[in-house]
Amino acid sequence: MDRLERLVNLVAALIDTNRPLTRADIAERIDGYSSDPSAFRRNFERDKELLRQMGFPVVTDVPEGPSEEIGYRIPRELYELTDPGLEEEELTAIRLAATAVHLEGDWSDALVAALRKLGGAGGTGDAGAHGLAQAGELRVDASAATAFAAIADRRKLSFTYNGRLRQVEPWRLAYHRGNWYLSGFDLGAGEERLFRLDRAGSDLTADGDPAAFHIPPAAQAGPAPPWLLGDETPRTALVVVDSDNAALARAEFGVSTQKEIRPDGSVVFELTFTSTPGLRSAVLGYLDHAEVVAPPDLRTHIVEWLESLV
Repeated sequence: MDRLERLVNLVAALIDTNRPLTRADIAERIDGYSSDPSAFRRNFERDKELLRQMGFPVVTDVPEGPSEEIGYRIPRELYELTDPGLEEEELTAIRLAATAVHLEGDWSDALVAALRKLGGAGGTGDAGAHGLAQAGELRVDASAATAFAAIADRRKLSFTYNGRLRQVEPWRLAYHRGNWYLSGFDLGAGEERLFRLDRAGSDLTADGDPAAFHIPPAAQAGPAPPWLLGDETPRTALVVVDSDNAALARAEFGVSTQKEIRPDGSVVFELTFTSTPGLRSAVLGYLDHAEVVAPPDLRTHIVEWLESLV
């Protein structure tokens, strides 16, 4: 059992109890801890501290009875959200979105339970009931779980990538076109890098102490744009967007990428990209209101790609 699964089980146990749980209770109920008392105590203290850092209100109390040993629990009134007051149309939209995406393993069961708590039905049968075909599948593998736990713990990751051993401070995970991408600070390169997790070696592990680094606020703002979700050699493209869509493109690409404002109001954007399909998709989203003008081979690629569709 990995640490992420152990933490989930620990949270469930501390919430679903009517009395504080002692360390002995936790050792008996939660799998994944060492049978050695000293090792158990160290691991439990780390887990408890991590849960508090993540916002779980783990409180200490003395259980009723002859024992004076301290116990732990997560009071529901301090943890559970109040009713969000969703309208029926909003609940329906959530149900439709959830049933259109297949989640692997136990994630599907967790989603169904969450939907039921929101007041809606869940499960694979709903897609057929709404006449909705499955629109996508979210693959959840061991490397993604390891990276997710490392980000939560703020522990460094080490793994082989393109034949080199990397030491990375993980910042963010993103899922795009069936693949997980990890962005973080590559200590060897001395700069932020993006890695496709299915191309990382099987030696991907989290090591070192928790809370070993700080994640920059900008890295927590959201996933990287699609033109950066790739591991191609970074290149620069010049994209012209007409005046009618310049404001929209400025919001999507970022003001800092604006290179030139032409007399007719169109704007030239300079975009660094590591994913040709991602950049192509972003540009074509503007239909005939945007055009790639450089580099020549990228422009040729997009023209040939469009012609192949015709």
